[in-house]
Amino acid sequence: MNPALWRPLRFFRWQRSNKRHGGDWPAPDLPVAAAPLLAIDLEMTGLDPEHDEIVSIGWVPISAGVIELEGAREHRLARGRRGTVGESATIHGLRDCDLDDARSAADGLGALVRALHGRIAVFHHAPLDLAFLARALDEHLGIRWGTPSIDTLAWYRRRRHLSGSDGSNRGAATLEAACRHHGLVSRSQHNALADALSCAELLLVMAHDSGARLLDVAQPPRGTSGK
Repeated sequence: MNPALWRPLRFFRWQRSNKRHGGDWPAPDLPVAAAPLLAIDLEMTGLDPEHDEIVSIGWVPISAGVIELEGAREHRLARGRRGTVGESATIHGLRDCDLDDARSAADGLGALVRALHGRIAVFHHAPLDLAFLARALDEHLGIRWGTPSIDTLAWYRRRRHLSGSDGSNRGAATLEAACRHHGLVSRSQHNALADALSCAELLLVMAHDSGARLLDVAQPPRGTSGK
C-alpha cells in the first residue's frame, strides 16, 4: 500500500475502534515515547488458554517516557479450575502454598483493568498473553478486552529482521535476549513484575531509537481492525 495512504487509514481505523469501545485511548499519532503505557507480564500454569490459568500478573506504568515504579504491582491469583499449579511451579516458582493468600482472579483482573485506564498495554509476545486475558476477563468479570496493545517481541523481530517462522530465531527474540542486545539489565526470568519492568525498558529503548508513533506499532483489540 502507498505509504501516503497507509498512515491516514490506520489513523481512521484507530479512531473508529476507540469509539466502538467507548474508550479513552491516546491519540494515534502520539510518539510511543510520549504515550501513557502499561507494561504487563503474566505467569501461567501452561500455554493453553483453554485449559491453563493465570497465576500472577505484574505491571509497570510508563508516562511520557518515564517508568513509574511507584505504580508497579504484582498480583498473585487464587487457584481456580485446576486447584493446583502442578508442574508449572518449576517455571514460575510459585507453589500452591504461595497462593494460599492470593487475591481472587476477579480482584486481580479488576485492578489490572483500572490500571489500564487511558493507557496502551505492552507485552512481550502479546498474542499469548491476550488470549489468556481475554478468557479470564470473560470468565471472571464478564467483559471483553478493549485496549490497544504493543508487542515488543514482534517489534523487536521486525527491527532485527528475525522472522522466527521456522523457529530458528526464536531464542534470539526472547525478552532476555532482546534486553541483552540493547545492553539492558538481565533480571530473573519468569517473575511477572521483573519481566514487566524488563518489557517496559525494552519498549522505551526501541521507542526512542525509532521515533515510532502509536499507529506504527500498536494494534487495536482483536476484531476491531476496521475492515
